[in-house]
Amino acid sequence: MAARFINSTDSHLFLTGKAGTGKTTFLKQLAAKTHKSYLIVAPTGIAALNAEGVTIHSQFLLPFGSFIPEREPAINFSETARFYTKNTLIRTHTLNSIRKQVLRATELLIIDEVSMLRADILDAIDFRMRSAKGNFARSFGGAQLLMTGDLHQLPPIVKDEEWSLLQRYYRSMHFFEAQAFREERMVYIELDRIFRQRDERFIRILNHLRDNTATAEDIATLNSRYRTEEQIGTEQEAITITTHNYMADSINRKKLKALSAPYSFFEADISGDFPEKLYPLPREIELKAGARVMFVKNDSSEEKSYVNGKLAHVDRIEDDEIVVIMSGTGQEYTLRKEVWENKRYIINEETKEMEEEIMGTFEQYPLKLAWAVTVHKSQGLTFKTGIIDVGQAFASGQVYVALSRLQSLDGLILRTRINTSSIMSDKDVMEFSGMMEQQEPLPDLLNKKQSIYLERILESTFDFSRLTKQLENLQKFKADKMEFEDETMEKAMGILLQRIRDEKNNSFIFRNQLHRLFQQNNLEVLLERVAKGSTYYTAFMKENLKQLLFQLAEVIRLTRTKTYRNALGEIDQQIMIAMGKLERAEYLVDSITSGRNIEITEAEHGMHLEHRRKLWEMAEKAAEENPKFRSAKSGRKRRKGVKQEKGETYRITYALVKEGKSIKDIADKRNLAASTIEKHIVRGIREGALEVFTVMLEEKVLKVAELLLKSSDSIGKIHETQNGKYTHGELRMVQAYLENK
Repeated sequence: MAARFINSTDSHLFLTGKAGTGKTTFLKQLAAKTHKSYLIVAPTGIAALNAEGVTIHSQFLLPFGSFIPEREPAINFSETARFYTKNTLIRTHTLNSIRKQVLRATELLIIDEVSMLRADILDAIDFRMRSAKGNFARSFGGAQLLMTGDLHQLPPIVKDEEWSLLQRYYRSMHFFEAQAFREERMVYIELDRIFRQRDERFIRILNHLRDNTATAEDIATLNSRYRTEEQIGTEQEAITITTHNYMADSINRKKLKALSAPYSFFEADISGDFPEKLYPLPREIELKAGARVMFVKNDSSEEKSYVNGKLAHVDRIEDDEIVVIMSGTGQEYTLRKEVWENKRYIINEETKEMEEEIMGTFEQYPLKLAWAVTVHKSQGLTFKTGIIDVGQAFASGQVYVALSRLQSLDGLILRTRINTSSIMSDKDVMEFSGMMEQQEPLPDLLNKKQSIYLERILESTFDFSRLTKQLENLQKFKADKMEFEDETMEKAMGILLQRIRDEKNNSFIFRNQLHRLFQQNNLEVLLERVAKGSTYYTAFMKENLKQLLFQLAEVIRLTRTKTYRNALGEIDQQIMIAMGKLERAEYLVDSITSGRNIEITEAEHGMHLEHRRKLWEMAEKAAEENPKFRSAKSGRKRRKGVKQEKGETYRITYALVKEGKSIKDIADKRNLAASTIEKHIVRGIREGALEVFTVMLEEKVLKVAELLLKSSDSIGKIHETQNGKYTHGELRMVQAYLENK
């Protein structure tokens, strides 16, 4: 049912379930089978690596801090915490062409461990998606969300100074309070078959803990598993699950030190771009023979000898070879290093399809010391026996997460007794879960959502207004900033725009016809018209693609055309998206109306990809053989004007600054990079031609000045240590101000 909601509707889906019901397994299987183009993201680096995706902040280029769903600049909000707004994302953290194309190609956004995601960050994602897709009428720009996680586990984190402002916009920080869901409600599916536990009594107690209905008998049953330190000392196989990092680290260090064997050290092999904050393990692992260890990754080889969370102990270390004995089976195993990948999503320039690119790798033995682990790090893992120490539980769900790691009550050992004060349930979560469970039966809801999705397929497949908009923006840019000397190149995109405009009325009439047939439930004729319309508009788009690719192949051979080339690349992508929709339309409509499952192999024919490849080869060859491209000139007409006097370019910038224009506005007006304008301003401040307070608030200037005077580090280092709180430009402007003084 969950898979059908994803493949045959575009409704947002929250897939939840108790610990051990297979949420992550479902996510990975769906990603392999869905016909939709998808992104996988997660709130933290480790969660992203486990889900084989990327972090939310890196994918959406979000600054660290809290998002305010307003358009005003963030400086109006707070002096004690970092906030950013829609204005900040538009002006300061602008997406480049490649990032926009990736988001534009995304049909399905998969968010794992969504329970840790804050509502404000989800609204920031919503704004990014709407902006990139150019569709502000629908949440997330029309992309579908699949969110997986368990709200009864670890909650999102918000500081008091952040909440003091965020509470004006949100009832709580849970993701389901995002303003985006006020427009389009999500579908709620809860997986209820538990695969981790078979002990019915234990399952019942865990369910009561999760639902905040634990009885005195439940607590008494759990506390019957309490053991003294002396009794715990005899438990050789049990792992300790505790609440704080320092407690787990202390236990592991103490146990390792007590072993008589010598230390051995194993260095990770790191290649490419793999930042330290993403390290799944320490760069250097220290081990001894006899050490208790836990695997932190599934075995990627065909043997499948271990899974994430499997316990073992080091039997011997010889010549950099680590041999372990698996707990439970006693099987001997010689370790191999595993590889973690830091990836990003890109657009393939040949196919305009979204792909993964490996930026860097981290190779290390996939284990860590495992006498103890934190509740947070234990999420998703399974243990046969465990020593649970949650007397200092500080967040709702911690007791439940810790206990639910175990397979049975017999494997439970309590170091501290459980009392009702440590069992905290979030009232907002309970209210949300209760409300979502009241939704109408899933089969009825599926039928309604499929009907809405079908209408949107019929509408969007034959609507080329976004392509028209992008071509209009390109023509406006060209009129303002460049002209080609060659007449054919100069007119090419204008001709393409006019062709698509001329088809506007026909496509409007055709969409109305499809809508009428759908409303009349005349499915046979509807399918026939969809097939004929797809054939006609595929031929139409092939001609448009040919004209675009021949222009692009010619422009690539000219210098100083990067911005124009990027714009052509985005139009190229829009045409390929349109052709992909046309290719799949008949199959999708037929499958949904007949109740068949949609398979990726049938849904993605890929003929448009092969057609583009052949066209591009023809375009490149034609441009290469054309004599007019044998020089490396720009091919652009020179605009006549008065030659500037020496220093005039700086004076123009100074005048615009004094008029109160922003750096971005000046850069746009002068057709220069923002970094160039910043250099002009720095020079003006240093020479006394500009006042720093014209471009920066006095309070910020004084704070930065104090920082610079105290530190001997470089500007780059200060920017890094301050976590980007001040831009490089701001730091240099204040430095220039100090030098002038």
